[in-house]
Amino acid sequence: MKKLAEYVSRNQHVQEVYRLRGGHELYLVGGTIRDIIMGIEPQDYDFSVSGSGIEFAQQVSRKIRGALVVLDEEADEARVVKGDIVYDFIGLNAQGVMADLERRDFTINAMAVNLETLEFLDPCRGTKDVKKRIIRPTTPQTLIEDPLRILRGFRFALELGFDLHRDFFKLAKNIPLTDTAAERIGCELMRIMSMPHSFEMILKINQLGIFKQIFPEAVKLMEDFDLWGHSLNTYGAVEHLIERGFFKDLETEYSQYFARPSRVALCKLAGLFHDVAKPDTFLIKEGEVHFYGHDTIGAKMVERIARRRLRFSRHDTEILKKLVKEHMRLHLLATNADLTDRAIRRFFRHLEYDWFGAMMIAWADGYATGGKTRHLERAFMRMIDLYRTDNAKPKVDRLVNGYDLIALGMKPGPMFKQILQELLDLQLEGKISEKPDALKAALEIAENLDNVQ
Repeated sequence: MKKLAEYVSRNQHVQEVYRLRGGHELYLVGGTIRDIIMGIEPQDYDFSVSGSGIEFAQQVSRKIRGALVVLDEEADEARVVKGDIVYDFIGLNAQGVMADLERRDFTINAMAVNLETLEFLDPCRGTKDVKKRIIRPTTPQTLIEDPLRILRGFRFALELGFDLHRDFFKLAKNIPLTDTAAERIGCELMRIMSMPHSFEMILKINQLGIFKQIFPEAVKLMEDFDLWGHSLNTYGAVEHLIERGFFKDLETEYSQYFARPSRVALCKLAGLFHDVAKPDTFLIKEGEVHFYGHDTIGAKMVERIARRRLRFSRHDTEILKKLVKEHMRLHLLATNADLTDRAIRRFFRHLEYDWFGAMMIAWADGYATGGKTRHLERAFMRMIDLYRTDNAKPKVDRLVNGYDLIALGMKPGPMFKQILQELLDLQLEGKISEKPDALKAALEIAENLDNVQ
């Protein structure tokens, strides 16, 4: 490991911390060592230190003027961030560094370099597994001690392009995640789903029964072989669209939509659970199967999943809820022989930024249902053409405002928004261009809405 020692002794970020060690034993450990061995330039530096890891991190943050974050007070773990570089510190327990390495999650993360002597420590033969590109638990107990390591193993396999050792699946098979914090599960799942080629890992996670543990709301869906198979295939189709591009000439809209990184995972998750309410809405009427309201009920179910099971932010929860609730709207629009520009504008207005995700999920849903997508593609192109045409036009000044509606004798309330929007639609369609015409149309709309005093 001569090259490793040379790298460590020359790395400015490592040496910057080493110079502050005082009387502490200091080790560079974990994923940092793995990355260096693989020839990857680290952005995160992991250190184990004798004494208090948090106190040492405080000292480092003051000296290098970095931001300090205490990650886990009980585990004595803290982080210092300076620019793009992250330094993680954890205090060694009384048993020393070798015992610490042997208790880590996977052999590829159980290596260290003593920064005083440059001695390389590899008690679990992690170097061998790095070369073989294998993820292997350090001990049979490691996954039991922290069941979240099961999901971390899948994430590492995706990130590094490694294979999971057969022992991983044997050990993970009967370990419950039900007592693991929802925030930690949500974070790992989002990281997995955000990555390319995650579908294979999702299938393996499913085979271990993990989804049934962490998503009790969806157990009925998972127990229906056909529905769950369709849902998994929809996930795969969404991922395919994201990785290959959704229609060749939508690069601009694609880049804008996925500028928010969480949207990749949210679209895949919406694809997985778009039919979550079908088992509860199953109905046979006149010999035909129906799932009335499964989109609306499903939206409420994924809201519970997002907030309770994954601890999503309010913003991400609303995106997921919207994508599930609206996944049938595009199927209905695409099969409507009398699809109007007004209906199309209403769709874009209602979905706001998430029209792009909604189209992807509708297409993936159709593709996973026997490849039924041609009607959707025709409708999408017409809708997108209108969307671009409208966006290219100068902003239209409204002919009528709320004060004008009050002057007509209308009572202010929620209907005002609907009246004003319908007037704007008429204006965009070229059906009204003068204020008197707009006022007359407003009265007609209001009469239909029973909003006149």
